[in-house]
Amino acid sequence: MKTQLLLATALLASASVSAKSNTYFSQDNKLESKLCVLSANEGFSAARKEAAQHGVYLSRFSESVLCNGQDIRDIAKKVTSNQAAESKVEVFAKDAHQETQLCITALKQGLAPVRQKIGNLNSLKCNGQNVTEFVKRYQNAAI
Repeated sequence: MKTQLLLATALLASASVSAKSNTYFSQDNKLESKLCVLSANEGFSAARKEAAQHGVYLSRFSESVLCNGQDIRDIAKKVTSNQAAESKVEVFAKDAHQETQLCITALKQGLAPVRQKIGNLNSLKCNGQNVTEFVKRYQNAAI
C-alpha cells in the first residue's frame, strides 16, 4: 500500500530568466551588432523585428548575420533553450501517512533520519521510486 501513500509533485513552468543569466553587449553602434545583442538577450524574434524596422530581413531558415563567427539563429537558440530549461518543482505531502512523512523527511533532512526509523531504505517508495533516487531527483525542490 506504500505506493498509494506517495508524494505528489507539481511542475511549475517558469519562463523567466534567472538573475545568473549572461547579458550580452555591443562594443560598437553597428546594426549587425545590435541585432546580435538582441538575439542573444531577447531572442531571434526581437532581433527580426528590429531588423525589419531598418529594412533588413533576417531569415529563420538560412544564415544571414554572423555574431562573433556564429549564426545569429544559433545564438538565439542557446538563450531560448536556457530559458526553457529553467523550471521549478514543488513537492508536497498528499496525505499524512507515515511513509509520506518519511519521504518529506528524507528531502528536508537527508536519508540518515529515515534510515534510523525504518532500517532498510529499499523498502520505502516515494512516487514509485526508491527513496534514494527520489531524494537525488527532488532535493532542490520547494517543499
